[in-house]
Formats: sequence, C-alpha cells, structure tokens
Amino acid sequence: MLRFIFLSISILTLVSNYFIFNSYSLQTILLNDTKNDKFTLSISQLNNIYYKYPSLASNSVPILTYISRYYTEENQFNYAIDQLKQSLVYNPNSLYTKYLLSRNYIFLDDFKSAEIYLKQIFNQSPKIESSSSLYLSVLEINQNINDLVNIYDNMLEIESEIIWQYYLSALKNNLKSDSIKLIYNKSLMFFKKTIKTWK
Repeated sequence: MLRFIFLSISILTLVSNYFIFNSYSLQTILLNDTKNDKFTLSISQLNNIYYKYPSLASNSVPILTYISRYYTEENQFNYAIDQLKQSLVYNPNSLYTKYLLSRNYIFLDDFKSAEIYLKQIFNQSPKIESSSSLYLSVLEINQNINDLVNIYDNMLEIESEIIWQYYLSALKNNLKSDSIKLIYNKSLMFFKKTIKTWK
C-alpha cells in the first residue's frame, strides 16, 4: 500500500514538473513577444498551451493575458475579452490584464466599459503614463465631467507632462460648467508653475 502511495506521488510530481517546465519555456516566448511587441506564435500553437497550471507567469501576470494579445492582433476582440476576464479570476489585481481589457473594449468602441477598468488602474497607480493617458482620453470622449473634476487632487501628485497634457485637453474640450472651467484654470496655472520643477 505504501509503495502504491509513493508511486502515485512520484507520478504526480513528474507530471507537475513537466507542466511547470513546459510553461516556463513558453513564458519566455510570450514575455519576449510582449516586450518587443511581436507575435511569433501561431494561433494553433496558442491552442496547445496549457495555461491553467501554473496559471500565472513569473511576474504574476496570468499566462492567458499574454495569450490574449495574439487574438487582439487578429481582431478577435470579443474572444480576447473573454480570455482577459478569465485572467482576472487567476489574478484580480493584474493591472496589465485590466489595461489590455480596456484596449479591447476601445477597439469595439465600448468606451464605457473601457473606462471602468482604466479607472481601477488610475485609482491604484495613477503615475503609469500609458494607462492614465488612455483613461483621460476616455473620460474626454465619454464627457465624464464629474470624474475629471474629482481626480484633480490625484493629478496634483503626478509629475508627468504627458499625463498632464491629456488632462488639460480633456478639461478644455469639456468646458460645459463653471466647476470644470474653474478646475481647468487651476490646472493650467498649476501645470505652468510646476512643470519646470519636474525631473
């Protein structure tokens, strides 16, 4: 009986190690493709990737998130969204997953859904230029005046000319109330006064 138990454990360990080794080999390709904005794997190769174990890459981003990039590249936006939503089950805090989700929604002209995920990223890490710039652009398109006003205090902590340019543009193109006019004038004064002090 003990021999059977030890044998079973050994087999399970071997299988587990195989999946881990195979996963890390594929991760190298997926991560390099992401880093270099390339797509070196075919869809048929992607279908053979077992992403449920381990489900996370070495940087804690779900493997399925990286796979979704290829489907976005093929204009299969809804399928990519399904993959990214599943990725959030594996890691609900993955900012990169939420960023890719927002981009796929934008490709579908669903700016309201994109705003939801970009807002989550902004609230957690407002100094990321790529996601914050996109968030501000979406707020401008959605004419979300309330959020443009409400994030003013957050903006005061950001020392990024790029992000500030997007914020000022969003405010300027939505000057429909006294409150947003006031925020725009304050923001413009703050930006001109402090930009020279930023590194």
